Amino acid sequence: MDVLVELVALALVALTAGTLMRKAVARRAEARTAAAADGAAVAVPCQARWRQGARRRFFGYGKLRTGADGTGAVFAAPLRRAVTLPVGGRAVVRESRRPAMQVLEYRAPDGRRIDFQVHDAEAARTARLLGVPDPADLG
Repeated sequence: MDVLVELVALALVALTAGTLMRKAVARRAEARTAAAADGAAVAVPCQARWRQGARRRFFGYGKLRTGADGTGAVFAAPLRRAVTLPVGGRAVVRESRRPAMQVLEYRAPDGRRIDFQVHDAEAARTARLLGVPDPADLG
């Protein structure tokens, strides 16, 4: 009986901690999006996975930011060289297995495929940062 009570208590603590963490991450994502709407250059924290090329097995956390000249995007991971991403690719947004996250499957014009896992609030800003044309602008 004691084991059952301990398991229930642990489950409640884990659920509470997970809920608080998701709310904190959502609050920070909304603050970054609001700062970017005011014109500030704000990096998007994300998880990237290269599906092809030399970094194919790399799957790590980093930040996606604008390039030095203000165009394009650069992915910078800790202790790794920053990678400049080509502009003008296509992206497909799909739901992630993680709650409140989306995966942006980016196909660069040169054929490279990169998956970026970002928070729901930052998916549209990430697509704009990568230079993906907005469907509303094409029509």
